[in-house]
Amino acid sequence: MKILHVADTHLGFSAYRKTTQDGINQREIDIYNAFEQFIDYAIKAKPDIIIHAGDLFDNVRPNNRAITFAINQIVKLSKNKIPIVIISGNHEHPKIIETGHIFSIFDHLENVYPIYNSKYEKIQFRIEDKKLLIHAIPQCNSKKEYDEELKKLITDKTADYNIFVSHGSVTGVKEFTMNEFNELIIPTKIFSRDFDYIALGHFHKYTKLAENAFYTGATENLTFADANEKKGFIEVILSEKSLKQKFIEINTRPMIDIKPIKCTGLKIEEIMKKIKQKVQEIKPEEKTFRITLDDIPTNVYRSIDFNEIRKLTNNAIHYEIKVNIIKKDDNKKQPISSRIDALINEFKKYIDAQNLDDKETLQELGISYIEKIQARDEGK
Repeated sequence: MKILHVADTHLGFSAYRKTTQDGINQREIDIYNAFEQFIDYAIKAKPDIIIHAGDLFDNVRPNNRAITFAINQIVKLSKNKIPIVIISGNHEHPKIIETGHIFSIFDHLENVYPIYNSKYEKIQFRIEDKKLLIHAIPQCNSKKEYDEELKKLITDKTADYNIFVSHGSVTGVKEFTMNEFNELIIPTKIFSRDFDYIALGHFHKYTKLAENAFYTGATENLTFADANEKKGFIEVILSEKSLKQKFIEINTRPMIDIKPIKCTGLKIEEIMKKIKQKVQEIKPEEKTFRITLDDIPTNVYRSIDFNEIRKLTNNAIHYEIKVNIIKKDDNKKQPISSRIDALINEFKKYIDAQNLDDKETLQELGISYIEKIQARDEGK
């Protein structure tokens, strides 16, 4: 039995200021391109079933472009009679019931099984002569509610294959948390249950948690925490005696996080030379990258020629200079991180979490103010 496991496609995600010729955010288009690659592979590979382990969309109210794109791509699967189970993740799950769930748009599509009602659901498939049972727990309204649903989780001994799918961070393993306020905690004890495969979403890096449990990771780079990582999905082959899996890489836009430049004792001329060398090595055209300056004094940081750096990187999709400033205070050094883009991302998350009528306008205004501060600091 062939299964494709995908997650964290985040359709509708956008970032940075670079746009296409049509005026659409370039990173939004990159996200769509990655998902389309997955769909094209699925149609050629003809799996018995596809499991999407949450965060199909990037937010509760995706824009019309994201909705249209998602429907068009998933309809391709439907027409090719490839069943897909999609559970909701924390990004697309509404905070209040009155908002309604975006997954309702899939309710009447043939071969599409959206799971979004904050409860444990089982879906049975008969594939050739085998009984496959999908045990799905989507994003719930609270961690307590999720824990209650987990208590109901039990394999069916009459099924040939039992698969568990959920979206959250694994308890006791700090590395696998996304540090998001509404993320759910998946206990490691589920790994000891008799599931043939456990398909997880939420953590954005491909990770093997147990012989039968995997995070497939995101299909595109979303933040610099993803930088230098391969992106894609998992192809699983299940038989009565074995589980074989392989990671299928997707062609994504390069996102590069360079090893920090140690600035201790360096003059501004030396630092600028090192920055230029790094940019030349990267070949920044059509790429996203970050350069970190470590242990740089405040007065030296203020002397950086950002206009010159901007000229060197004008063909990049986005670049970021992260600085760990050393500030003298009573002869003691204290590192300070300065990341404007991280602030923008946090601001977006904050606005998304609020019950407001005009989120888009508020978000645009807030980001414009943050970028004005960035421009002032960079000496534009």
